[in-house]
Amino acid sequence: MKKIVDERQELELMKVERTGFWIMWTILIISLLVQSLFLGASPKETAGENIAFLTGCLIIVIGCAKKGLWGYDSTPCVKTYLRASLIGTLIFTFLFGAGLAFNGSEHVLFICSLFAIGIFLLMFGVLFLMGTYTKHRQKKLAGQFDEDDTDLLD
Repeated sequence: MKKIVDERQELELMKVERTGFWIMWTILIISLLVQSLFLGASPKETAGENIAFLTGCLIIVIGCAKKGLWGYDSTPCVKTYLRASLIGTLIFTFLFGAGLAFNGSEHVLFICSLFAIGIFLLMFGVLFLMGTYTKHRQKKLAGQFDEDDTDLLD
């Protein structure tokens, strides 16, 4: 298939695609949270949305890790893992607790405390593993680019 766009148009197209992806991702996560936490939807009822959401997440995470990319404004380090884990824990524990309270569950604080500990450990562990792999890929890719540069000089 012949490409008929120039580099500027390709960059603009990628920006539009990225914006569209993140809007779709945000709408899916909001829809899943509202349906699961507040409307009592079963996993069967949200299976399609879950599959679409998780597929998008996996593609982004795996693609970035393979390319040695971490983010625009942070580097893979313990400080980043702690900050992201704490923020994620606060957000998800609040949403989980709100869903429990909305549905009339008992012992919300105790359940939320256990949930917060578990989600923090899970998030920190996953971020640590992904950060370690990303740093490994960055070094490997930097070595490949350095070798390519020396070939041009010879």
